[in-house]
Amino acid sequence: MKTISPKTIDRALLYIRALENLLKKKRDKISSSELADITGSSDVQVRKDISFFGKVGIPRIGYETKKLKDVLENFILQDNIVHIALFGVGNLGKAILKYPGFQTDKIKLVAAFDKAKNKVLKEVNGVKIYPVEQSVRLIKKVHAEIGIIAVPSENSQEVADIMVNSGLKGIVNFAPNRVSVPKNVYVKDIDFSIEIFSIFSHTQL
Repeated sequence: MKTISPKTIDRALLYIRALENLLKKKRDKISSSELADITGSSDVQVRKDISFFGKVGIPRIGYETKKLKDVLENFILQDNIVHIALFGVGNLGKAILKYPGFQTDKIKLVAAFDKAKNKVLKEVNGVKIYPVEQSVRLIKKVHAEIGIIAVPSENSQEVADIMVNSGLKGIVNFAPNRVSVPKNVYVKDIDFSIEIFSIFSHTQL
């Protein structure tokens, strides 16, 4: 796979999301300037990013929406399906389980784990909830690559340790505190409060 910077990958993922929405609206073509407006980028940046993924589009006409989406997805995922394991089936966890974006042909939420006995062995949106103590065995069985932490902050490090012991190399952490993991494990911290304060500060400039 060609070496592409993480920032370019992040922008490409935004492009994919925008293209998915355009396809739902039956838009079969899109220009780089329109894609830039939707994603908050620039026309030059969009064209530069897309050029990394091959020759796509026609000058002064634009891109075929579906073709561009397929090119970006296939390059980034290499025709793989991302399998996700969720830890924590509280209010946030249930919302994640019900999110349709985690049951597509490219991303599958394959298992959920919780400590509460009244939640285990139930299903939400077709995903079965298992006891946490079975997670190491089951994560390997379902071939999950990414784990989501949706537990209270006091339990987040314990869950992160379980994920590492299970062989997960990527973690999305929704807990409001950082977790400690080995250097070969990538963690993406998502703190809603920080994101809201960040947006608010930008609106005051």
